Amino acid sequence: MLDEKKIAFLILASLYILAVGLFTSISLMVGFHLLMIPAILYCAKNYDWKKFPRSGWALLAFAVALILSVGVNQSIIARPMKNVFKVKYFLLGALSIIPLQFYFNQYLDSEKRKKVLRTLLLALLISAGIATLSGLIGYLTHFNPLRMVTVDYGRNAGLFGMLITYAHQIAWLSLFLVVICFNYRDFEYLISKKWLYCSMVLSVIGLFTTYTRGAWLAFLAGCLIINKKLTGLLLLFCTVTVILLSLHDAHFWEEHILRQTSNSKRLGSALAAAKAFQEKPLFGYGYLNFEPFSQSIKSHYQLRNPDFGGHAHNEFLEILATSGILGACFFLLWLGLWIKEILQRGGLTSRMLIPFVAAFLVSGLTHVSLIDGENTFFLMIVYALSGVL
Repeated sequence: MLDEKKIAFLILASLYILAVGLFTSISLMVGFHLLMIPAILYCAKNYDWKKFPRSGWALLAFAVALILSVGVNQSIIARPMKNVFKVKYFLLGALSIIPLQFYFNQYLDSEKRKKVLRTLLLALLISAGIATLSGLIGYLTHFNPLRMVTVDYGRNAGLFGMLITYAHQIAWLSLFLVVICFNYRDFEYLISKKWLYCSMVLSVIGLFTTYTRGAWLAFLAGCLIINKKLTGLLLLFCTVTVILLSLHDAHFWEEHILRQTSNSKRLGSALAAAKAFQEKPLFGYGYLNFEPFSQSIKSHYQLRNPDFGGHAHNEFLEILATSGILGACFFLLWLGLWIKEILQRGGLTSRMLIPFVAAFLVSGLTHVSLIDGENTFFLMIVYALSGVL
């Protein structure tokens, strides 16, 4: 039989798994969901649902809209149940608020909560640091020592080797570390200045060496909200560094900054997503089902790069293409209510989370986090904890 002590252990274990796995193993992070499900079921029995945040209801409605989009389009989806199963990220993201509230606000006292948060942050920074260092070594030597494989990305792709995923994830983490630096008095119980500065510098270096423009812009957008002078200094640093690297390598500017071929492919995918929405405006093509049709849509409408498949490379266009106006409305409702709840709490909550939301939105201009498991884990745990701590 489960009791509060066992449930508390499951919640803590799930959080440690997430902290260690976010930058190192997507397979490990499955354990977060497996351990969180019994905790949700146990805590939901005595939960006052009147306290469940409105943004949580909107996120659940968004998940239902995604399931409906698959149901309506099941005849054109290769494996409909696989797509439905992926909706778990949003369902558990919303419902995990319930056990996290129990654990942090009822089960733990103030001192134990500080200790737990301190060790979780340490685990996250160590795992992220290991992933960043392995990616940097792979970038410089073309050999990833942790994966024991030869790599030739020409950029820092972290431990996974999933470049864009790592880039946006390290951008978000770097932003949180900058927030902590600017509000250190509120966080000094969590981390020493030495650990903080070392982690922040390593993360920013890891971000820069991804040469991922969308992730750079997301990080700068968040920094602009934190401190305008900081953003100016970062822009100056990036500009000078890019100039120096361009002088050192004549191909650097074309390969890492302009990347005209990449721009053309992304624009073609975005236009194809818009056409997909026009064809199926209510429910779209079904959650996770735009990519299989992207090439045929490009060919049909004679869009650029018809041989290049993939997602829309834009968060909102991807949602419109895959879940239609219904999914888009609930997504915007969730986002709007979440921002409203953050602003209502004010203080440190706003200073910590508004820059993150800004970074997430800017990431969404060039990347689709909501179909990327690693990024979605990161986003959902930030959302869940934002309504708890």
